[in-house]
Amino acid sequence: MCRGMLAVVASVAALSGCSVTNQLHSELNYGGGAAQGVTLDETGIGVLTPSAPTGQESDKQALGDAIGEALRESVAGARVVPLPDMLSAINKAGLARAYADMLDEYEDTGILERDGLREIGEAGRVRYVAKLNLGDFSQSSDKRLSIAGIRMFDTWRAAIRVHLEIWDTLTGEIAWRGDEELVFAREGVKERPVSFRQVAGLASDNLVRKVGASGSEILDEAPPTIAALDPAEL
Repeated sequence: MCRGMLAVVASVAALSGCSVTNQLHSELNYGGGAAQGVTLDETGIGVLTPSAPTGQESDKQALGDAIGEALRESVAGARVVPLPDMLSAINKAGLARAYADMLDEYEDTGILERDGLREIGEAGRVRYVAKLNLGDFSQSSDKRLSIAGIRMFDTWRAAIRVHLEIWDTLTGEIAWRGDEELVFAREGVKERPVSFRQVAGLASDNLVRKVGASGSEILDEAPPTIAALDPAEL
């Protein structure tokens, strides 16, 4: 690259450094179900296998890990059983086939069968279970600025839509449910795509913080869990 072009690139980077930020748009809708709310204390909550559209089945584990981590960090005093431990407990109790059948029925009806739900709760020693459903996930990138054919800034974007249900294993009722639509965008020179795990973690954190509450809101903010780009990286 010639000296003149280097000067132009440096100037553009310097001028644009302050405006390079992460952007987050999150829309939440949540509320109580048929049960009288949900209290996550020593009764415990376990994570069940998430649902995902055809072609995105590989994202189930990451989604389950995200909601388990969000529960552990956000719900003080609660006994949280993450997805791998719940699966181990279910298999140890000889409920693997019954669990698979229950999830298959859920895909058709949206119902977790009461008796099977109770057995799974007993196996994991939890009162509640979290069932997360992935509605959609997409990634994209846009060229923001180029000079003489040289790419300067890109925007990497990821969008996710998820639905969370908290089921009471004793009564067979949905104690709480929430929907999250989240779009996260990152701008910068370095190629740093936004990953599924990042947006799944953000969406899970937002949902878990509202468990037990009712209402809806729209958030526009820079996510605290992913640092904004340092201008020094430009």
